[in-house]
Amino acid sequence: MYERRLKVFLVIVGVGTLAVAGRLVRMQLLDAGLYRAQAAEMLTLTEVLPTARGRVLDRKDRVLALDEACFDFCLDYRMLTEEPRWLSRQVRAIRRELGVSTAQAERVYAERVKRTWDLAERLSGASRNEMSQAAQAAIRRVRAIHEIVGGDVREEIQPHAIVTGLDEPAAVALRLRLEEMIGACVLPSHHRWYPFGEDACHVIGRVGQVSAAEQRAQAKNCNSPLEAKLTRYLDGDMIGKSGVEKACEGPLRGRRGYRRTRRAGQVVQEIKAEFGKDIRLTLDLQLQQKVADALGRMQIPDVPGNRRGAAVVIDVPTGEVLAMVSLPTYDLNRYRQQFPKLAGDTLNLPLWNRCVSVLYPPGSTFKPMAAIAGLGSGRIDAHSQFDCPGYLVSPTYEAFRCWIWQYRTGHGSLDVVGALEHSCNVFFYKLGQRLGLARQVEWLGKMGFADPPGTGLPEERPSRLPDPVEFPGPGEARYLAIGQGTVGTTPLHVANGMATIARGGEFRSPLLLEVLDEAGGRWRPFQPQRVRRLPIAPELVHLVQEGMWRVVNSPNGTAYSHARGLPVETCAKTGTAETAPQRRGIDDDGDGRIDRWGEIVRVGNTAWFAGYAPYRNPRIAFAIVVEYSPVSGGPTCAPIARKILQDCRELGYL
Repeated sequence: MYERRLKVFLVIVGVGTLAVAGRLVRMQLLDAGLYRAQAAEMLTLTEVLPTARGRVLDRKDRVLALDEACFDFCLDYRMLTEEPRWLSRQVRAIRRELGVSTAQAERVYAERVKRTWDLAERLSGASRNEMSQAAQAAIRRVRAIHEIVGGDVREEIQPHAIVTGLDEPAAVALRLRLEEMIGACVLPSHHRWYPFGEDACHVIGRVGQVSAAEQRAQAKNCNSPLEAKLTRYLDGDMIGKSGVEKACEGPLRGRRGYRRTRRAGQVVQEIKAEFGKDIRLTLDLQLQQKVADALGRMQIPDVPGNRRGAAVVIDVPTGEVLAMVSLPTYDLNRYRQQFPKLAGDTLNLPLWNRCVSVLYPPGSTFKPMAAIAGLGSGRIDAHSQFDCPGYLVSPTYEAFRCWIWQYRTGHGSLDVVGALEHSCNVFFYKLGQRLGLARQVEWLGKMGFADPPGTGLPEERPSRLPDPVEFPGPGEARYLAIGQGTVGTTPLHVANGMATIARGGEFRSPLLLEVLDEAGGRWRPFQPQRVRRLPIAPELVHLVQEGMWRVVNSPNGTAYSHARGLPVETCAKTGTAETAPQRRGIDDDGDGRIDRWGEIVRVGNTAWFAGYAPYRNPRIAFAIVVEYSPVSGGPTCAPIARKILQDCRELGYL
């Protein structure tokens, strides 16, 4: 009996020993590589390598936006998450340092944590709410990195920025008090800086912390896990929010890298970060500043200062935008601090880029476009004439009167050149009726008005053109030919329309953004330029050019008395569009104006002056608009144009 039990026991021990031996053989010989890899992975930390955002330059390589050196106030991630082991070590250190009990050390730790937040708030200028939001963003960021890499990450044992963009005095003040804090440090960093503040602020745009919606939208575009690691936006990442910063987010942002290291410090894998690429604008900063000065600070009789409006200058041969000014402006470097004031200013609307996103009634600046449509479609020719008795229907009917009827007279019989010279409403009422609304809209589409201008700016909008189905009668066709009614367009559209006429009927979409072609080492357009020839003979376009020349240079021209002293021979068209009073209320239609309900706060006309120069060899085209002018387009905008043309000549563009 005893021997049988012993044999059973020995069999069981033998089987167990063989199983253990087999397992050891499998682990040490067959699966050795797998276990070594798992052990190595446990001893490996992954660290995300940050990238730097690319610069924004003007056409002469002046830096308009860059990442500039600064300082960040940072707190240890383990303090933010109250990691138990880290907290326990801090309490033990305090107990040894002060020779107190554990309970007393815990109270000292809590006091130091409170002092850390209090000093940071007082010395950095950031609010407690802002710091708390930054801390929560840092925690979410690290958890996202942990999820991406699938293992321990170095960010879990590193400090994270709670207050960013500190200048040197604030950084020094915080460093002097670090001994009173816990888990805190001040580290060198960088932030987005705009050297010229307000200049071209609407074009350059701004950056801000990525939102959850932006993160979700970007994550859908990742094609591989590695791409997700390197390109996925994390909490606290900066992203372009408007202007060029948003339009060129991809090349400007660059791509982060990452490094995997053993805990002993050995690097086992590294993908270097790729810094963002520079973006160059076709704008000339010096001209931009001079145009802004002319538009905003020129003393013009009968026109008050503190004007709101826009001005655009385009290089005719290439379609490059040389200046794009929207007033009022704001300082990009102080946007965060001034945002409540800027967003709350519903009277002046400083955040709107009026050049590309506000739709103005174009007034008589549309008459050259109507003339192009009439001549190009064959509805009129060089010899066609319409009679203007001062009104279209009857002298007692206020609608469809010519502006000259205020003197109880008319222009008489005019051809298209004379109609442009005198800006005769009745001629263009009759031309609009003969063209019809559908044909006018079709030709405006050929001249680019039906589409966004094409600069790439996210704020740009197409013109608002009347629907022929909605307006079947002749009334809207008449109004469209003089730039009134339901039509609305941007200053960039008008300037580019003038450039199209200056080229003899060749349309080119405006160019604003350029990226460096690394292969050829040359700057190339950020997106292709649209080019097309209008179906109109050059000699017919010349009739429109001659009419616009007479506007400025003939004693009978509507701008003659106001445009004297222009530095070069100029072709242009004035415009004075009736505009609804501005009211305190809600921007229901999204056109950038508070135009419904509430008290009237501003009245006047939308004043225009647009054209090109020189007459015989066009180099630049321009459009100027001033909101709620008490007088017409000639006296308001022609003096501004004179100054802009002088500036263009001084800078070599004329």
